[in-house]
Parts: sequence; structure tokens; C-alpha cells
Amino acid sequence: MTISALIVARNEEKKIEKCLSSLNFVDEIVVILDRSTDKTLKICKKFSNKIFTGKWTCEGERRNFGIKKCSSEWIFEVDADEIISKDLAREVKKKIRLHKFDYFYIPLMNHIYSKPIKYGWMACLAPDGKFCVFKKKNKHWHKGLVHPSYSLKGKKGPMFENYINHFMSKDISELLARFNRNSSLHATELKKTNKNFKKYFSYRKVFSRFIKSFFLRKGYKEGKLGLLICILNAVYPIVSAIKSKTD
Repeated sequence: MTISALIVARNEEKKIEKCLSSLNFVDEIVVILDRSTDKTLKICKKFSNKIFTGKWTCEGERRNFGIKKCSSEWIFEVDADEIISKDLAREVKKKIRLHKFDYFYIPLMNHIYSKPIKYGWMACLAPDGKFCVFKKKNKHWHKGLVHPSYSLKGKKGPMFENYINHFMSKDISELLARFNRNSSLHATELKKTNKNFKKYFSYRKVFSRFIKSFFLRKGYKEGKLGLLICILNAVYPIVSAIKSKTD
């Protein structure tokens, strides 16, 4: 039973080497470099001979391209700012030998300041897990500039016990930059779809998202960082809508 690791990256010279070093348990590493101009390509060449460069404006399209380039039956989608522990690596190898399943969900542990932040997340900033181990023919990404949806076919396996370490932001500035980038990409999508903007300018929605993030997802357990995350989650739709009207 073989497995390919798939990484889609753009200008990740500061993070990608640690990620690649943690993937020594897979049968091949496939790297899709999207408009990279830094040393990411040079670093990747030390770990893989299956590197493809190009220009994709749609995240879903470049991920589907990467899936096609993988030669193994199983694929493990990993982002450049993620590190796979030895325990998780062993669990991946074990789970794909369970022949009755087609895809698996792995929890994420998001880090800020190298500190694990477990509670309060919503997908606009960072998910708390993802279906990232799957058979090649069983996952297809849809169109979208940021966090696009995807379709899965087949039978879902049990959730993993171990998690992916996601070193998403080295400090508050990088977290805010992530929010700014994601809301700008979402604003571009809103422009294209010509959606009804009334719901995006709803203060009630801002309040309900904060309640969901702070209380239901227990963001209050993370102190000041948790409060900031919950505020960003809450204002994300309205900031995106304002950008779509003014940018």
C-alpha cells in the first residue's frame, strides 16, 4: 500500500523545509509551486523530484492538478506550514491498510507564537481539522480562491487519534496578515458571484459568529489570543463585503 504526500505552496522558504523533513515515511512527495519567487523551489529539490511550477488563481484547480500528478493509490495533503509527528506518521500508515475505508479526517492543532491554540477557530482563519488522507479518485476540489469546498466519495474512516501540527502564525502580525489575505480573496469571490450583500452587512451575524466562536467553540479558554481570534472570526464576513465594495 503506497501513499503520496501532496504539498501546494507559494513562497514558503521559511517553513517548507521542516514540513518536508517530517514526510520521510511516504513513498513520494509531489510539490505544486504556484507563482513562487523565493527559494522554495531550491529547498524542495532536496526532498523531491516531482515538482511542478505554474500559475493558478484558483486554489481548487491547483489542488486537483496536484492530485492528478500523484502516482500512489493514497494521498496525504499537507500544507507547507504543517509538521507531521512520528506518531501521526505511524497512524497514517496503519489507517490506509484498513481496506474498507476511502478517506479519513485528521484534527489540526493550530499554533501562534509556537503555542498550541486549541479552541475558538472557524474556517475563515484556520480549520480545526480536515479530510486530508484519501484515495486518489475519491476527492475533488471545487472552485474557490480561499478555503474552497470539495467532494468526497466512498466510505469515511474513523477520525485519527493524532493531530497535524499547524504552525500558521509566528506572531499576531502574521495572524492579522492571514486575516487580511483571506478576507481580500473572499471579497474577490463576492464580486464575481454578485451575491445579495444584505446578509454580509448584518450586525446580528457579527454577534452570532462571535457567540459561536467564543462560547460554543470555547475560544474563551485561550485568553487574550482566543478573544482576538473570536473577534476576527466575527467580523470576517462584513470586512470581506466592505472590501468587495471598495477595493
